[in-house]
Amino acid sequence: MTPGQSRDDLKALAIRYIESVGQNRLDVVADMLHPGLQFDGNFGPVAAQGPQGWLGALRRLSPILQKNEVRKVVVQGSEVCILYDFVTPICPVPSVEWLTFDADKISSIYLLFDRSRWPEVLQELQRRQKAE
Repeated sequence: MTPGQSRDDLKALAIRYIESVGQNRLDVVADMLHPGLQFDGNFGPVAAQGPQGWLGALRRLSPILQKNEVRKVVVQGSEVCILYDFVTPICPVPSVEWLTFDADKISSIYLLFDRSRWPEVLQELQRRQKAE
């Protein structure tokens, strides 16, 4: 946290980020990302780091994402762990993001999600992309 920033401030920022992703409001998400953003997790390779790499990954998922439902938020220092359901037409996918903030910008993201139903979700995503 930076001086004057509270745990509630970081919690609100994290919720705003997750909900904006779920609403496909990538303009809002872009404004929340630090220029030096780094990300990792169990999602496989992504073409590039930084805000544009992350936004590209989110754009590819947007046809399948209906919304994100926040379940739990934990704040410690400048880090926020947010548990949520990534809701798709197939099923909700339990997910967690460990976010690190630099002031009011997200400087790192570590994403883990339940991969057990992910093949079905990807199959539906591919079907939707072909239909476009």
